[in-house]
Amino acid sequence: MEPIAFCRRCRGMKVGWNKAYIIHCLICRQMVLRSIKSFIFIVVLSSLIFAFPITTGFVFSDVDQIPTLVRTQISEASLLPAVVLDPSIRSIDHLLSFYKVEPGLRSRVSKAIVESGKKYNLDPKLIAAIVIVESRANPFAISEADSVGVMQIHLPTWGAIADRENINLFKVEDNVRLGSRILSGYVTRYGLWEGVMRYKGWNDSPDSEQHATEYMEKVKQIYQPQPAAPPIATEAAAQ
Repeated sequence: MEPIAFCRRCRGMKVGWNKAYIIHCLICRQMVLRSIKSFIFIVVLSSLIFAFPITTGFVFSDVDQIPTLVRTQISEASLLPAVVLDPSIRSIDHLLSFYKVEPGLRSRVSKAIVESGKKYNLDPKLIAAIVIVESRANPFAISEADSVGVMQIHLPTWGAIADRENINLFKVEDNVRLGSRILSGYVTRYGLWEGVMRYKGWNDSPDSEQHATEYMEKVKQIYQPQPAAPPIATEAAAQ
């Protein structure tokens, strides 16, 4: 008896050199082979997807396919800054920018100034003015008088406290915090502008008073800039 083969497409057929079986071998076996290949491809692709997940979100080949709400959110987000700054920090950042402080330092120094101002009840703009006059916000500034950092902490006077409290005077936040604390003590004791002069190192001697006064005027010009005086009309112009 000749063997019979069964195929869902070709139904039953005799195995051998006959038309029905030959067509079955040429067509149906290729379909099975393609199905097996497709199955293997899907399995491999799935393995790669699970092994290396894509976290960048969906990709649309057509912009019109993106939902309207999503497009609106993306458009609005593109109009906002990457980080929404506190208005006080933004104001100090603008002031530092005006005095050419390096862009890479401004956000960090501005945040430290505002935080220290709140902590020690000082106007952040006053602290910023001193930072600008002292070092232009250079955290590694060192003066001939052995003062260091953005607020030029005087080592012979305050170095022992910095060592005792493990304060890194070359770190922006530490330096601004200690400088603001020192300034706050002077302002509380002597008042605003004499306190600023004491921060400079005024010790009642004539020379130190002159230097401290000049220093105070520089700080005041940044903290309380005077508007330009209107031009004075000459008599010839009046006639």
